[in-house]
Amino acid sequence: MESGKTTVIESLSDVAPVSTRMPVGIGQAEAKFTLDYTTARLDDGELLHIHGVPGQRHLDFMWPMVCDGATGVLVLVNACDPQRLAYTTSMLDEFSHLAPGASFTVGVTRSDLAPEFRLDAFRAALVAEGFRLPVVKVDTHEPAQIRFLVKILLSGSRASRAWPSA
Repeated sequence: MESGKTTVIESLSDVAPVSTRMPVGIGQAEAKFTLDYTTARLDDGELLHIHGVPGQRHLDFMWPMVCDGATGVLVLVNACDPQRLAYTTSMLDEFSHLAPGASFTVGVTRSDLAPEFRLDAFRAALVAEGFRLPVVKVDTHEPAQIRFLVKILLSGSRASRAWPSA
């Protein structure tokens, strides 16, 4: 939660995104989950469909719907979350089963608000868990950083399609 998913989708969108915000529980006016959808046209003319789904486990019924045929999965993680490693590995495990042909990238947000966060240590912890993938700090309010993150994700998917699997 609070990783900047909606801000990222708004930044990438060529059209007004479709966004559904709902309270997480009864009486929790502040806690919300959001399901987002938009499209963006890539430089080569290809139309990219972008879905943003909540990462809460009790909302996982949405995940298979957006993973069918997915080219890439971008996992956004809030650096301020003390459970960031457990959350990230859980999401990578789950989505690698739901979208086995997709490439994966992790975007770490809010690192400026987490002085104890170290990207190299986080990346090493993911490697120790068996995940070798791009892990990048990103400011969700900087469109150039978001576009760069998506380019990293898409370059991985194109590279994985170019090489036959072993």
